[in-house]
Formats: sequence, structure tokens, C-alpha cells
Amino acid sequence: MRWPWSRKPKIEPTIPDGAIRRRLSYAGRVQAVGFRFTVDGCASQAGVTGWVRNMDDGTVLCEVQGTPAQIERFKALVQEQIDSPKSWIKGGLVGEEAIEPKPDVRFSILNL
Repeated sequence: MRWPWSRKPKIEPTIPDGAIRRRLSYAGRVQAVGFRFTVDGCASQAGVTGWVRNMDDGTVLCEVQGTPAQIERFKALVQEQIDSPKSWIKGGLVGEEAIEPKPDVRFSILNL
């Protein structure tokens, strides 16, 4: 018998075939305006994994992993949010670096 409150099976982190990983840095008014939560929503829409966190220098750093198309979709969604006249976020992508893919399960918001 399986109880309705039983834990779900643990998902092991993997690197999907064809996955690439990018380290993206955003600067401007990107802290204290909900940017990390916006990025989390964009990651969910694009289907990428990775993480996002505020940095001490006022920038926001994130690593995203997925197919090249998913990563481009993620960057486009973030830029749409930055460009929205309803957004408090004002800034942009200031750095992008290709890095080795890592085993991931989901996208996370990290604290300092």
C-alpha cells in the first residue's frame, strides 16, 4: 500500500545529451527588484536547469544548462522581462561564458 503522503522517489542529477552550460552575469538594477525570482520563472518556461544568485558587487550571476535552443529562449525571456515597462528591473546581460555541463535536477535560487 502506498500512502498519499509518501515521499516521491529521489531524482538523480544527470547531464542530458546535447546539453551545454553557460555562466551569465547581469548588471544594473538587478538586486532588490525580484530579478532572481523572475529568472527562476524564465528558467521554468525555457526548461533549463542551474542556479541564480546575487553577488557582493551588485551583479547577479546565474548558470543555466540545457540545449542551445533552450538557453537562447531563456536569455530572450529574461531580456523581455528587463525590457518590460512594468518591470522594476533595469539592466542587462554583461557577461557570458561557456562552461562544462554539470549534473543538475532543477533550477534553484541560491543565497549568498
